[in-house]
Amino acid sequence: MSEGGALETPAFSPRQSVYSSKVDWWIVVLLLAGPLACVVLAAMLMTQGKLQDALTMLVIGAATLMLTGLVTVPCRYTLLDDSLSIRCGVYFTRIPLDRIRAIEPSRSWLSGPALSLQRIKVSTASRYYLISPADRDRFIEELTAAVKRNR
Repeated sequence: MSEGGALETPAFSPRQSVYSSKVDWWIVVLLLAGPLACVVLAAMLMTQGKLQDALTMLVIGAATLMLTGLVTVPCRYTLLDDSLSIRCGVYFTRIPLDRIRAIEPSRSWLSGPALSLQRIKVSTASRYYLISPADRDRFIEELTAAVKRNR
């Protein structure tokens, strides 16, 4: 505490860079296709007088939209002093920088916490992660430098 009684802020502030996921338009279309189809079907059922069935379709569409949001929002990658944090919806993992063995561009179709196929493959000794930061080149540079500092 200082003389005036205010708390002093620490001189050290951890470094942190946050990168949002790049988002491919066609992935958004695929993710929204199910809920939109439910709305269209509900409208058709309403015109036929099947209100209960229409309500059921709307509930299914809303549930699908909520589930999609739970697993995709937010999708971001945070580079900390000692680790890489990956968050995509409810999925969260943290990779210590000293465990990263390779960082390379990828266009893999395999599943990963990424909303684009313009990806980066981050490999450790035991597994790899496919991520898609919007500024891929800058992310690779910054992550590579951070890994070198932590070795």
